[in-house]
Amino acid sequence: MRYVNILFGLLFTSTCLFSQSLFESALSSTPDGEEKPFILNGYIRSDVFANETDYRTVYAETSLKLETKSYKFGNAFTDIRCIKKFIGENEVIDVNLREAYVNLYWGRFDFRIGQQIIVWGRADGFNPTNNLTPYDYTVFSPDEDDKRLSNFVVKGTYNFHPFKFSANWVPVYKPSVLPFEKAEFSDGVTWSNSEYPEPKINKSNYAFNLSIEKVAFEGSLSYFNGYHKLPGIQFQAIDSLNYSVFLSAHHTQISGFDFSTAIGSYGIRGEFAFSIPTEKEKQFESIPNRQFEYTLGIDREWGDFNLIAQYIGKYVPGLEDLSITDSSNLSQYSNKLKVWNRMIYAQQNDWSNSISLRPLISLLHQTLSCEFLGLYNLNTKELYFKPKATYNLSDNISFSAGAQIYSGPEGTLFYILKKGLNVGFIECKVSF
Repeated sequence: MRYVNILFGLLFTSTCLFSQSLFESALSSTPDGEEKPFILNGYIRSDVFANETDYRTVYAETSLKLETKSYKFGNAFTDIRCIKKFIGENEVIDVNLREAYVNLYWGRFDFRIGQQIIVWGRADGFNPTNNLTPYDYTVFSPDEDDKRLSNFVVKGTYNFHPFKFSANWVPVYKPSVLPFEKAEFSDGVTWSNSEYPEPKINKSNYAFNLSIEKVAFEGSLSYFNGYHKLPGIQFQAIDSLNYSVFLSAHHTQISGFDFSTAIGSYGIRGEFAFSIPTEKEKQFESIPNRQFEYTLGIDREWGDFNLIAQYIGKYVPGLEDLSITDSSNLSQYSNKLKVWNRMIYAQQNDWSNSISLRPLISLLHQTLSCEFLGLYNLNTKELYFKPKATYNLSDNISFSAGAQIYSGPEGTLFYILKKGLNVGFIECKVSF
């Protein structure tokens, strides 16, 4: 009876929110022939995520996207999301300002200032050059883009066709949310508050991008200088027997290149990135090694069937052996954290090789789409796959069902994730 009430609550919440959106849309209408001062759209959805025994999350969410009309010198955009979660016996309501920024135009210069999501890279889902946008890996959503977190960014772009040069300043650091609860260590080890860069000018992140966009070729060169979006686990001694662990960020420089083009009926894409952590911080366990990452992909369409195949590689020069030669508690804790951080940064091996596949087929006059995302690490034997089917009842009403599955041998990150993140899901979504 309890879950029946939950489902009725989801329907009631969705109906109320949809009625409100229609009312607000009506307020924005203008006489025929006149341009509306703003455009309001978005969606309402209800989702259930569960494994074999438990409901991981049940929620109803609405997204209201408001964009002003484009004036001579600029416009503005915002995306506000309100979500009501049902967790155990508790109900949680969260309002999230996902994006809110102002666009300014001045000749060949464009400026975008505010809370925004900036995505770099042209590969499918695995983007080593995408260094500005942190991720929340704990989010349960059928849409992978929902894992992205916005930053407050001051972005300036100079347009000189077919090139664009952009400079980005991120004054406040925001970390990614790691996909596991705080790890349990042995007795004498406790978690303390995270230590992240303070909001100071000399702690800011900077990034630059030079891109070219032509009919037959797109590409860009990028450079990032700042604190990495992915935090690591650090520790410090309280006394000779007790230690505390906490999350911290490391400073790094990342140079990248990405491209996409076509050869006949095949699309070709690739990304390359070289990361150099700040050497003066190398004494900390949470600082990863230098690494060279690359993704090479090919895609092709055959009527209603589409396939994207990618090779994802990484080289970590100078990777040290973590065999314990010192039996002291300090050495044991240090090595244990190094193992955890190598899992977080995917640096268990000097050479890492993975393959991803994403086949997609449209059926029933393109009202039903079936998609499958698979990733397999040839070195660690970790596997991730996400099948999803979506049926469009109309242009703005859809139903989705699928699952996300992590698998891997003991001592790997996917082995840890499978307990909390292996779920099946269903979703009903209304767009407006």
